[in-house]
Amino acid sequence: MNYEIQRKFLAVQRVRLLLPVAACAAFLIEAVREPQGVGERVLGAALALAFVWAAYYLPNYLGLDADPWRRLYWFSRARWVALFLFAGVALFAGAKTALGAAVVAALLHLLLLRALLKLERRDLRESIPARISALALVYGATDGLLLWLAHRGGASPLLLSELLVWFLFLLAVLLRSRSLVHVIAFGLAAAGLSYFFTAAAAPELGRVVIAAGAFVWTTGTIYLLVAASRHNLANYDDLLENLQAFLGETRESILKILLLSVPTLAENWRRDQPQGQEAVAAWYSANARLYLLANCQHHLLYRHIMYTLGLLRVARGRVLDFGGGNGDFSRALARDGFDTTYLDVPGDAARYVKWRAEREGLPLKVTHDKNTLQAPYDVVFCLDVVEHLVDLPPIFELFRQLLRPGGKLLATYYNGPTSSAPMHIDPGYDALAFLLTHGFRNVKSKVVGIFSPELMHKNHFMILEKEPG
Repeated sequence: MNYEIQRKFLAVQRVRLLLPVAACAAFLIEAVREPQGVGERVLGAALALAFVWAAYYLPNYLGLDADPWRRLYWFSRARWVALFLFAGVALFAGAKTALGAAVVAALLHLLLLRALLKLERRDLRESIPARISALALVYGATDGLLLWLAHRGGASPLLLSELLVWFLFLLAVLLRSRSLVHVIAFGLAAAGLSYFFTAAAAPELGRVVIAAGAFVWTTGTIYLLVAASRHNLANYDDLLENLQAFLGETRESILKILLLSVPTLAENWRRDQPQGQEAVAAWYSANARLYLLANCQHHLLYRHIMYTLGLLRVARGRVLDFGGGNGDFSRALARDGFDTTYLDVPGDAARYVKWRAEREGLPLKVTHDKNTLQAPYDVVFCLDVVEHLVDLPPIFELFRQLLRPGGKLLATYYNGPTSSAPMHIDPGYDALAFLLTHGFRNVKSKVVGIFSPELMHKNHFMILEKEPG
């Protein structure tokens, strides 16, 4: 993963965001001019503002992913929200038939969920199964009927248009759109149907503004999704090519391990149940290939990319990446000019880091031995590592010794085991509280601002500074 490429791509995405934001401004103006009740005006304005966030966040969140079916789980939840909003619009208008149809649509969605979510994990390059296309047709027909009934029942034209563009976006997510043809088709459908819904209730100028807003938001937001999906495929192909070259195996064999790496790791941990730090370290070395592939696919995620870019802005001088996993972050630090040391247990992950650093000509130090670390460091990163360690006090004391006075420790700490990660070990005490009484002070509020990546805001993410003396 080259984070400079990710940084440039996301900067371009922010420029592309200007069109959907302009469409939201048009919706907001029309909400103020809404001739119907206060409730419709408030809901119309709220949806217009929500669409700004949706266009900013969702295309990248759903497009930059390792698992093509993760977005289906998001779709299943988002559809409940869409149906709830539709029921509210129908209720405002007193459209009883549309309200009853919304209940039927909710029951239909409940029935279709089993077919929607019971899918095997697949290669991102594979086309979507026929059943997903069939489901999209069913959902599209259902949405069209709902909107028509609400229109017949006198619902607000603006609210219908806003619901329309949201339904169309959901369909694009379901179909995993990657084509510009899809972008234009969805945009034309949004414009044409919006113009139809406003035919009897809005002046000509209002009809044009709403139809144009629907076209611009739909095409702009779905294009952002398409661009993110294409960029994700480039990241995905680059990862597989590097893994093929490093492991000397076929794409198919690597994919087989990659797609099952997370559940296999969980199964192996439950089976082996290692006890004590030496046994845990040996277990991670034995499962290093699985852990390497699990980390690699996790690093494709939008939230993780944003998180890493945020962390890079905090780095200074000499840096230690303690428990550096697949080494994407260590290589990014070295690429940005920091004197970087990577430390982790021996195995495929550490060999992969060294192999990639040498191929890229990066001056990255790779070690497995804590005794070889050369203090002082300006920053120590310990990301998603603490919950995998048995005896923490010696590690925390090591960090204190390695950091110069005023140096920073950025670490995540125990937040509980999950079904996919049962290997998280409870230390029996709060790591943050412990460190605050052992030579560190909390400086997170000085570093993490309102625009910092969301993962840096999480309670189990800490930024501490070594106290002088």
